[in-house]
Amino acid sequence: MKQLFFTIVVALLASVVQAQERTPFFVQIADPQLGFITKSEDYSIEQERMERIIAKVNQLQPDFVVFAGDLVHWPTEHSRAAFDELCKRFDRSIPIYYLPGNHDVGNDAKAKAIREFVERYGHDRFVYKGQGYRVVGYNSCVIKAETEAEAKEYRWLKRQLRRSSRRPTVVVAHHPVFVNSPSEKETYENLAPHMRERYLSLFEQFGVDMALAGHLHMCARATYNDIELVTSGPAGRTLGRDGAGITIVTISNGTIEATYYEIDQIPDSVK
Repeated sequence: MKQLFFTIVVALLASVVQAQERTPFFVQIADPQLGFITKSEDYSIEQERMERIIAKVNQLQPDFVVFAGDLVHWPTEHSRAAFDELCKRFDRSIPIYYLPGNHDVGNDAKAKAIREFVERYGHDRFVYKGQGYRVVGYNSCVIKAETEAEAKEYRWLKRQLRRSSRRPTVVVAHHPVFVNSPSEKETYENLAPHMRERYLSLFEQFGVDMALAGHLHMCARATYNDIELVTSGPAGRTLGRDGAGITIVTISNGTIEATYYEIDQIPDSVK
C-alpha cells in the first residue's frame, strides 16, 4: 500500500515538473477560407488541409488556438456548417477562439453581420491570460471599414492592453496594420494611414510586443519600433511561395517568437 502511494506521489510530482518546464505556446490559423480554391463549388481541398492541421494541433496540445479570420469564402449556412463540422475534430480540452475576417462579415462589416458572427461563435474578440503572457484578439474588420463600432473597439482594446502592460503581450486580428512600411499607401491589405497611426500608437503606449494577422494568404514580417508585425500564411489557398500551414507562437523567458510551418513541416511537439 505504501509503495503504491509513493508511486502515485512521484508520478504527480513528475507531471507538475513537466508542466512547469513546458514552453507556453499557442497556434494561429489564418484564412482557411473554405471554398476559395474552387469558388465554392466544393470545399474538399481546404477540408483536407484543415483535417491534417487539426490532427497536428491535437498532437501538439497548445495553450489555445486562434482563427484569425476568413473562416469561409462565401458566408452561407452550408459553408459555415462545413467549417463548424471540421472544428468538432479539435480536442475539446483545447480552447478555440474565432476572429472575423472580411469574407466572414463583409468588407463593410455591418452590425448585422458582426452580430450573426458573435451569435455563431460566441465572440468577435477575446483575451487569453497565459502563463506569463497575454493575448488580445480584436475585430479589425470594423477598423478597416471605419464603422460606428470602431470607437467602441478602440476603447475595449485600450482597456485590455492597459491590464496587460506588465507582461509579454500579443495582439491578433485579421488585417495587418501595415505590411511592409508604416508609411505605405492604403490598399485592400492594410489599414488606412490615420487608423494605422491610431492603433500603432496604442500598441506602443502599452508595450505590445507582437501583432499577428492573416488576410494576405502569404507570410510577411515588419517592425515598428519595438513591435514585431507578423502576417501568417493561410491554412487554405496560398497566394505566395509558402505552402498552406499554421503559425506557432512560443513565449520563453519573456521572449515571443512566431514561426510559420507548412503542414508537412509542423513539429510533433514544442519544447
